[in-house]
Amino acid sequence: MKRLIFLISFLCFNLFFSQKQFKYKDTHFPIKYILKNSTDTIRTRVQNMGLYTNKKFSSATYINNMYVIDSLGNKTKVPEQDIAYMEITDLQNVKRKIISSSTVFSKDFGLLETIYEGNKTAYYRSANYSVSIYSPMIIYSDYLIFKTDKSIVELGSAGRFKIKMKQKFSAYPDILLLIDSWKYDNDLIKILDRYERK
Repeated sequence: MKRLIFLISFLCFNLFFSQKQFKYKDTHFPIKYILKNSTDTIRTRVQNMGLYTNKKFSSATYINNMYVIDSLGNKTKVPEQDIAYMEITDLQNVKRKIISSSTVFSKDFGLLETIYEGNKTAYYRSANYSVSIYSPMIIYSDYLIFKTDKSIVELGSAGRFKIKMKQKFSAYPDILLLIDSWKYDNDLIKILDRYERK
């Protein structure tokens, strides 16, 4: 009888005091990152902070601060200026590589998402909040870097940028035709791919 009471009390003790297993949500995207003051790669999950939906990746995830979640469900705040490199995989299995601007430019002004990386060119995008009375907005700045002559073209309005692009690629008539029809990021990536093969 004592054994039966001991067995029942042991099972009850385990049921009441066992730890719950934390489960990640769909909005917790896999991330690996390296801090500026370390060489260790940290693999965990990050809380995606979409402006309109948390299921689609947004740069708001890492602007100013990001929140990483460990396997126990504990959240840790990581300031943007402490991050040297990170790689986030979203729900569509798209990997986004994000680096500190100080690795590309002489000054540190936040993080840059790598849109395209080639031998001759690189295309980066920075994201910052715009203070608005009505709702927060993210302002993007795009940078095209020509590695051969170390020049940087900041993508402003499409008209001015197309003029600068035509000056850069004036020796390549096939690329000039692509510049005329350029509208989206994918079009620019096709232009840069064509230039890489020259």
